[in-house]
Amino acid sequence: MAYDGIMMYQVKKSLIDTIQSGRINKIYQISKYELLFQVRANRKNYQLLISSHPMYARVQLTSLTYPTPEAPNPLTMLFRKLLEGGYIKEIEQIDLDRILKITFACHNELGDAIEYILYIEIMGKHSNIILVGKNNKIIDCIKHISPSMNTERFLQPGALYQLPPMVEKLNPFTSDFVEDIQLTKIYQGMAPILSKEILYRIDQGEDFKEIMKQIDKSQDLYITKINDKEYFHVIELTHLQGITTKYALFDGLDLHFNEIDQKERIKQQTSNLLKFIQNEYQKNTTKLKKLKATLEDSENSDDYRIKGDLLYASLHLMQKGMISVEVDNYYDNTKMKITLDPKLDPKANAQKYYQKYQKAKNSIDVLHQQIELTEKEIDYFDSLITAMSQASYYDALEIKEELENEGYLKKKKQRNTIRKKKIPQFQKYLTKDGIEIDIGKNNLQNDYLTFKYAHRYDMWFHAKDMPGSHVIVKAQDLDEYTIRLAAKIAAYYSKGKNSSSVPVNYTLVKTLKKPTGSKPGKVILDNYKTIYIDPDDEFLKELTQKL
Repeated sequence: MAYDGIMMYQVKKSLIDTIQSGRINKIYQISKYELLFQVRANRKNYQLLISSHPMYARVQLTSLTYPTPEAPNPLTMLFRKLLEGGYIKEIEQIDLDRILKITFACHNELGDAIEYILYIEIMGKHSNIILVGKNNKIIDCIKHISPSMNTERFLQPGALYQLPPMVEKLNPFTSDFVEDIQLTKIYQGMAPILSKEILYRIDQGEDFKEIMKQIDKSQDLYITKINDKEYFHVIELTHLQGITTKYALFDGLDLHFNEIDQKERIKQQTSNLLKFIQNEYQKNTTKLKKLKATLEDSENSDDYRIKGDLLYASLHLMQKGMISVEVDNYYDNTKMKITLDPKLDPKANAQKYYQKYQKAKNSIDVLHQQIELTEKEIDYFDSLITAMSQASYYDALEIKEELENEGYLKKKKQRNTIRKKKIPQFQKYLTKDGIEIDIGKNNLQNDYLTFKYAHRYDMWFHAKDMPGSHVIVKAQDLDEYTIRLAAKIAAYYSKGKNSSSVPVNYTLVKTLKKPTGSKPGKVILDNYKTIYIDPDDEFLKELTQKL
């Protein structure tokens, strides 16, 4: 990650231009490490994202939609009480270090003017967000550091705030070039990747001060891709010699961190959801093996009946206390040794084998039912594993809701508030011809999309005999291009994503039926066609998202 001091310097300048003097309307803690400030400035609404994540810590304005908790936690309530309604008085950076200082002008309960300072320290796993009040005392922070954890600098309510230890270095914007193989040792705020870029450009004949002027004037973010890995900074990283795209500063940061954030948010907010689904899948797979083994034993229950018959025919050879007896097997003219219970008399031993036979015979129907149910459970959890593999944060929350509705997970107690039933948030796209294509990313979305949203003459697509998305094309008489495009989408969002020649069924929505009592996402097909397609993500370039 190249969110260094120079990157923060550019972010600070952009924040001053946009939200300095802005009013704080709302504050949310959107994850364990992140705060989201809604700011009204210059007749516009902005979202200020502040992250203290160990790997992706940053400060930026964002245009992305982030999930907000239904109820605020104690830290959020404290921040809201003190800062909401206040104004951003000043935004500063401590030298060129990755420490941002935001001063808020607010009023207390008595209406007296009061100032609070928010220190944002971007320092890897030691990153923190610290609110400081009068006399430099810490009011609260997102990560508490007790004296037992750090005797030199502890961060907790009531402690005096002090800046982290600083290493004296030169300011690259005001100093001359000092030759060194690692400019990070010489200059403030410089990440190794920027140091390499500056040295590379100097080797190409560029002047150090001219390079720093380019950096100072830049309001853009350059993202360079090499082997699916992204590198970024406020100037183009030409030494990497990869594919580079230029974005506006905050748009570029949104683009780079969006996918990372989605995965991290799924991990944090849905906790052990995937692990639970995988455990249930494995549990039912193990159960199925045991049921089939028991069924095989039950289907061989004739052995118990034969032993009962032979014991009744040989009562004269037995007496109570014997542990076994050898009898003539008149079924195949051989001798057979039969184990006995010494506590039972001869007739009771024979009767015991008849009882075992009857029990095994009666259990066959039950075992067939149990096997059918277990196979359905395996299919169900297999579909959830596929859905989770490509789920966004909201998709994952809907999967969690589905498991709660089905009784697999315990529902959290809700406050006594009247809430509208949420409509599943499926994806809507338009093709180059303006045809709407809708994609369900989990069972709740699939059910709603197919049986409530789709028109009966819309076309329905789904990967054959495997878990995957329901894809609806809202048009009739589809041409070959649209059929292949929709089939490619259905194959891509299925368990066969990484396979070739995936079979995809398609039919009119009106021919589909929902099996009685079935779990979400299940359908019965009638009068369908099948196309074989190679899935890839190229189709994304042919679609535009419908808002």
